[in-house]
Amino acid sequence: MEHQINNQYSIAVLITCFNRKDYTLKCLAALESQKDCGQMSIDIYIVDDGSTDGTSAAIKENFPSAILIQGTGTLFWNQGMRRAWSAALDKGHDYYLWLHDDTHIYEDSVARIVQVHHDLIEKAYKVGAIVGSVVDPTTKEVTYGGRKSISSLNPTKFGPVEAPSNESIECNFINGNFTLIPAASVDKIGILSNHYSHSMGDFDYGLRLQKAGFSCFIAPGAFGECRDNPVEGGWSDKSLSKAERIKKTKSITQLPPVKEWQYYVKSHGGFVWPILWFKAWVRGRFPSIFLYLRSR
Repeated sequence: MEHQINNQYSIAVLITCFNRKDYTLKCLAALESQKDCGQMSIDIYIVDDGSTDGTSAAIKENFPSAILIQGTGTLFWNQGMRRAWSAALDKGHDYYLWLHDDTHIYEDSVARIVQVHHDLIEKAYKVGAIVGSVVDPTTKEVTYGGRKSISSLNPTKFGPVEAPSNESIECNFINGNFTLIPAASVDKIGILSNHYSHSMGDFDYGLRLQKAGFSCFIAPGAFGECRDNPVEGGWSDKSLSKAERIKKTKSITQLPPVKEWQYYVKSHGGFVWPILWFKAWVRGRFPSIFLYLRSR
């Protein structure tokens, strides 16, 4: 399949990073090595959220054309991406591409995902977002991408990450590892919500797009490699003590803060949102009960 793009398009690649310099540099190197992009211009907006491992200096030295934005050290993923996206909006672009800095994309990934958008538009779809699936570098099993809703009663209940096929697949939930957002989506619903600090902003954005009449798609094939977050050492690791697990349930990088999750389920939980809201309240007030119920 030919992926050469002949028209002029501008793409803003949005990244946020914190204290994983090697991953970040590898991610940026893969971006600079993209092929078959024709006349597409690619601008990189990267937020360094207070790294202490020399990430900013390394970016300036090795990728001087990247637009480096200093964070406060408290932004995490969603707020860092909002900061990058806001900077990109000042210039304006045809596409906004979410990219996790621990994701190593293939050399034709940018051209391929833009081509997928063109193909879907030609078929008269109203495209809100296109997810490029990523796989484990060793097993090649899909780790992040798009998911489908699996409950008519609970709209927030999702299934496993869908394996990409040879055709684009509609989905309900989108991960932010490698996701293309056309400018029309931003014109309609804006950027990532300010109600989330780290996780859930990507899921929320996809659901908001669908409420606005857009569709979300999983692009054909794999677009890069990224390891899944390990269970070991996290809140669900049963080898840890109960006290350690309870402490981890309060970490922003482990679980969404209770109030953020309550906002999410109230926004997207349909008529069962009060039940979901109450379950989140239980997690915050009685984490031992939460762990017990999740272990059954």
